[in-house]
This record gives sequence, structure tokens and C-alpha cells, in this order.
Amino acid sequence: MREPADPASAPAPLAALDGDPRRFFEILDQIPAVLCVLRGPTHVVEFANPLYRALAGDTPLLGRPVAEVFDQPENRAFVELLDTIHATGEPVRGYAQRGVIRGREVFYDFVYLPLRSDTGEVEGVLVHAVEATAAVGARRAAEEAENRYRTLFDSNVVGVCVTDEERVLEANDAYLAIVGRTRGDLDAGRISWRDVTPPQWAAADERAIDDLRTRGRVEAFEKEYQRPDGTLVPVLIAGATIDRDPVRVIAFVVDLTERRAAEREREILLVREREARREAELAAGRMARLQRVTAALSAAMSAGEVAELVVDHARDALGASAAVVALTEGSELVVRGHSGYQPGMMADWNRFPLSAPVPLANAVRTGAILLLEDAEEVARRYPDVVRDGSHFEALAAVPLVFHGQALGAMGISFRQPRDFTAGDRGFLLALGRQCAQALERARLYEERSYVARTLQEGLLPDHLAEAPGLDIAVRYHSISDGGAVGGDFYDFFDVGENRWMLAVGDVCGKGTAAAVLTGLARHTIRAIAMREEGPAAVLEFLNEAMRRQISDSSYCTVGVATLTREPDGRFSTCMASGGHVFPLLLRRGEPLREIEVPGTLLGFVEDLRLESVPFDLQAGDTLVFYTDGVTDARGDGERFGEERLHATLEAARGGSAEAIAEAVDEAVRRHQPDRPKDDRAVVVLQVHGG
Repeated sequence: MREPADPASAPAPLAALDGDPRRFFEILDQIPAVLCVLRGPTHVVEFANPLYRALAGDTPLLGRPVAEVFDQPENRAFVELLDTIHATGEPVRGYAQRGVIRGREVFYDFVYLPLRSDTGEVEGVLVHAVEATAAVGARRAAEEAENRYRTLFDSNVVGVCVTDEERVLEANDAYLAIVGRTRGDLDAGRISWRDVTPPQWAAADERAIDDLRTRGRVEAFEKEYQRPDGTLVPVLIAGATIDRDPVRVIAFVVDLTERRAAEREREILLVREREARREAELAAGRMARLQRVTAALSAAMSAGEVAELVVDHARDALGASAAVVALTEGSELVVRGHSGYQPGMMADWNRFPLSAPVPLANAVRTGAILLLEDAEEVARRYPDVVRDGSHFEALAAVPLVFHGQALGAMGISFRQPRDFTAGDRGFLLALGRQCAQALERARLYEERSYVARTLQEGLLPDHLAEAPGLDIAVRYHSISDGGAVGGDFYDFFDVGENRWMLAVGDVCGKGTAAAVLTGLARHTIRAIAMREEGPAAVLEFLNEAMRRQISDSSYCTVGVATLTREPDGRFSTCMASGGHVFPLLLRRGEPLREIEVPGTLLGFVEDLRLESVPFDLQAGDTLVFYTDGVTDARGDGERFGEERLHATLEAARGGSAEAIAEAVDEAVRRHQPDRPKDDRAVVVLQVHGG
């Protein structure tokens, strides 16, 4: 609200106006500018319109010196200019004059007009001011923007250009370097932004022009520039319209050459990293595969088993279509294992000369690995392989060398061409070495097994005596199948008319020492029995022979029984035992029971404690002798044990001697399916009748 003004106290020029001065003041109040009238040399406020009063914070102004109202140091210049008016009587103009109003920086354009008395003396000042703060801010912003643009332009960090609809009007050095032009080309107007764009990017440029026309700007997009020498430069470009008439566009261009090179380098590194990782994974897989092969080959006991294991693992490890192992036999190679080949093809190549012009024979002859990576190389070097219709694209032949001697060769076939890597080569050579070592182990094992079997067979009777009225069945398993000689033995022979002797024993240990003791025990028993000695006397003589001829650490258990056929068909029996397990008697109407025959192990002490236990075997009776290899057989960590043996015999009760022996043997095999760790023997005697 305007402060009331007394028309009588109005300045002389205003009082001299015709009409109502109030009307004049009302008009001044509507002017969008700061207006005030200051009186006297101290510049007392005589009139102030609303905008002026607002500057003063709507505090009372009339009658107060202006220096008192605006007392900030920043506003002193305004007051000093008022003093100049009184001194010179000349108007004063100012533009963008800075001041501070209530702590806020402001700028004003103003004019001070002297007010004169009738005598012409300056008696006051009319102040007219328009705030220019916004304009000053805009100008400052424009100047700052211009400075930033020039800094960016001159720094040449990115390419900058200004164009019209055809030509580049202004450009920095960075832009000229990107497009391969000179400043002379620019000054001569010879740079057209259309000419520096290859045809394949024309459509992208047209889309950018549409955006500039419709939106006034274009988002950054990638394209290429073409230099005069034909070089294509990848760039990232963005732009904005700065004038429409005439058209002016400013564009900012970033050279992506180094970034693209870095991306390509990164892609190459990534590819190499993936290849290295894949090769490492393959190497780890091959190592694990070799470990599995080694473990599997350690259990292979024949050349055939070795060959079958190797071809299967080789195919799986390399993703091959087929594999074969052939071993040398004289001047020939004989296939011992294969997988993946057509049956007819293997029939033609089951056996072939070492001189044959084929990869496997060549690998054996040279002792060197042979790698054929495609069908063309296979056909050129080995046409016979192609003519056989195998249709394989790549082949590998690996000699199986042990201590410098080629035992055979392994062949791997692929349906697709293959670039054999160093890892492939290393794996094949390692697999070949493993195979050769396993073949040599198998050969030694087979030789040792043959010797052990031959020796074991020599320690057992060629045949058992026949006793009228008595059936005898035997089941015997020796560890000689594993290349060692066991110590279990048995014998049944006649010692007189209607009189026979049965011996079942178990020698401590395995190998040569056990074989010697087994032979001594069996042949000593036969020799002494011919004197018609009783079972206890036979064992005493055997104990003395062992102590004389065998080391103190050797011992055995032996059960010996004489059987005499009586006229009524029964067999009177007398038995002695040198620490052997008790035999078991199956009799009709009675539970299974042991025939307890106490006695001391043979070979330990000089004075044995032996007992001769007589008993009769009646019609239908079954007497079962066995060694501890039966009850000690382990499966899943548990012994077969006496309870399982008794249960098996009870289940077989009533069967023949053969049926009972087979029942025990089968029960033990089911309990211990693997190769036995100890010999086992079962001898079943069954009296006819009943």
C-alpha cells in the first residue's frame, strides 16, 4: 500500500501541474519500476512507490534520509551518485549496478534526474530504476556457457563442429583430425558433413536430421566417418540445434578407434582366457581320467581286460567314435580289444602283419605316436585305410612301449576332422604308457598264476579213493588264481581192505613256504598211514617231521580220520585233530552238531596233546569237513561265520553229498563275490542208505 502523500507538500513541479496530484501519484504507483523523490542534500525520502518501499522491506520511508534506509556498504555508491547530482546538476545513468538488499545481491539499471526549484537550483532527485538481476544472471550464464564451450572446443578432448544443412562452418582440431581434413579445407568451405559419412551410414544420418528438426537434439549414436584415404573411423556423435533460421547445429564427436581396439583386445583376451580355462578343465579332466584308468588297470588281470578298459576310457576322454588295441604276436598284430567299429570291418583286420601299411603297424615299427587330422591326410598316407570303408576323418595311433619295446599299439578314430592339441598328444602318450605297464603286469600275473596253478595242482591228489557205500564231494578254491600258492589241502585214500583215511588241513601262510609245508604234510600223512597207524600217531609223526624240516614260525592245522566199513553198512570212524576246526554231523532226527576233537596245532611244540575220538557214521549220516577259509570269508566287512554255515547246512539237509557241498560253496560265493583272500575247502562224506 502506497504511503499517503499530502498534495500541499508535493514537489514544486508536481504542485504546478494542473489537476489533482493524487491522480498523478496513482499513475506512478502502477509503473513497473522503482520510483522515488528525494529532497535536499541529505536525500530525504519525499515520495516512494510500492516497488521502492518493497526494496526497503516496507519500513517507513517518508522523511528519512535514504542513506539511513539503505545503510549497507555495498549500497554506498548509490548515495554517492545522489551527491553528484546536487554538485553537478547533471542526470546520472547506471547499468547493472550491484547492490545488496536484505542480504541478497541485486542489480539495477537506473537514472537519477535532478529536480530544480523555480530559480533553477537542484533541490531534489527523481530516482527511476529497473531491476536487472535476472538479465545479469542470464548474461553471466551465457558467458559461462560460452567459456565452457570454448574450453571444450580449444582443449580438443572431443571433436566439436558447427554446421548448417550442408557444410561444416566451424570445427576444432580434434574434429579435423577425426575426419582427416585440414583447417585450410575448413576455411575454404570444402568440408561437407555428408561427404565425410560413408554410404552405409546415410540412413542413420537422416534419422539424426529428423530428430534435430523435430526435437532440436539428437541422442548420442555410433557411426563411422571416412577419411580421404578411405580409412573408416568409428565415432560416437551427439548434437543439438542452436539456430533454426538459418539452421545451425552443434555436434560433439568422440573418436572410438582406441575404444574399439581395446574392445577387440579384450575380446581376444577373453577368447584366450576361455581357451586357457577350457584347456585347464580338459587337462584336469584328462588327469582325473588317467587316475581312473590307472585304478581300473590295477585290477585288470589279463591282456584282454586291459585292452577293453583302455579303448572305453580313450573313447570317452577324447569324444572319439571308435578305439582299438592290437598286441604283437611274433610278426603280426592281433586285436585284443575294440569299441565303435563295424563288426565286418574288425573281421577283416582282426590279425594283420606288422609290415602292413596301416597306422597301427607304423606306430609299432617306429615307436612314435602318429596323428592324422583330416581325411585328406589319411587318404594320402594310408590309402588302404580309406579303401576299407571306415569313413573316419581323423586318426591317432599310439605305440604301447614298455622299457623300449613296443608291445602293440592303440588306435583312436574320429568321425570329424580334429586339430590335435598338445594336451591331446600328452594324454594319448600317458594313456599309452599306462596301457603298456598294465599289459606287462598282466603278462607277469598270467605267468605267475600259471606257475601257481601248476604247483597247487601238484599238491592236491589226482583222484580220491572210492569207498563202497560212501559218497564223497569236494569243493576247493585256491588263491593260486591270483598268482599265489595257498596252504589248504585234502586227501582221501585207502589204507587197507575196507579201510580208508581222510585228511583235511590248513597250512599257515602262502607262497613257496606254504607249498613246501603242504607237500610235506600231505605226503607224510600218506606214508605213515600205510603202517596202519592210528590218526593220533599220524599227527605226532607229522609234527616231528615239521619241527625237523621247517622253521619254528610255520605251523598247520590238520584233521585226520580213519573210516572202516562194517558188514552192516555203517562206518566206524576214529578221528584226531591237530588244532583243526571241528567237523559237523548231519543225522536224521537230530540237530546239527560238531564232533569235538581236541588237539594242539602242529609245528609249535614237541609234546602234542592229542585225543582219538571214535564214533560211527550210520546210514544216511553226513559228515562235513571244512577249512577256516569258509567261515573267515568276508563280505561287506562281515565274516561268513559259523552261524551262516550252520544255517546253510540245515537248509541243505536231506540232499546228496554233491548238493550239500555246492550249497555251502554257493553261499560263501554270494557272501564274498570278489576273489577270495584265502583258500577254502569243503569235504562232504555221506553214508548210503537211510
